Amino acid sequence: MDSAPDIERLQQLIADAERPLVLTGLGFGQDVDVELNAGQSDWADHASLETLLVEPARFWSYYYAAATEISKREPSAAHIALARLQAAGVISTIIAQSADHLAAKAGASDVIEMHGNVLTATCERCNERYGLPEVGAFLEQADDGVPRCTNPGCGYPLRPSGTLWGEPLADDAVSRAWELAAKSDAFISVDSALRTIPVSLLPSVPLTRGVPLALIGRTPTQYDRYAQVVIRSAGAPIVEALAQRMLGDPASGRIAR
Repeated sequence: MDSAPDIERLQQLIADAERPLVLTGLGFGQDVDVELNAGQSDWADHASLETLLVEPARFWSYYYAAATEISKREPSAAHIALARLQAAGVISTIIAQSADHLAAKAGASDVIEMHGNVLTATCERCNERYGLPEVGAFLEQADDGVPRCTNPGCGYPLRPSGTLWGEPLADDAVSRAWELAAKSDAFISVDSALRTIPVSLLPSVPLTRGVPLALIGRTPTQYDRYAQVVIRSAGAPIVEALAQRMLGDPASGRIAR
């Protein structure tokens, strides 16, 4: 299918705006829409708030291995294309649903990570923060399989800094996303099924002001009928093609931060 006309319409929608806001879903740059089956995933079972509270050793056994694997991922061409578009002023803030930190790794400078990221753990007693390698070292030394804060006199069990399955998103991320959605003059959703509150409500904010909406992804959404542009295909090649059309070939790989 020739997507060139759709990309041209998307390009015009963005070019006519001053503050285009981009939302990327859990499956951005991936081969499948992981959001649709997230509730039945190993992550939902093993890396939930309930598991951390009831079976912390099982939680950390799964979470540390999974987080370490995620932390080793490198940005895709689509992540780099999105960062290029932001650096050139074509788009404004990026709202990322994934916790892989790849938008920032690719060079994006203004990213709202709705679920935080998997790169650190936090002590909720003294607010000390530790990187994954430190957490791994603590786990090796823990007799009960639970990493603990090493600040003098603390020793409180750690938890991931990001949002876990079964707990609400951080207030600051939600508030900023909501505020920017209210100020945007174009809203572009890429590879998000828009099925989980509060992210699923974000497009309604600009829509109430008549702001144009573009939806890119394999999965139909409840907003399709209201969107000016709907491209029913994987988001990665569309974003790459958009950057190519608007910015040309990149002079170098990543954008220096």
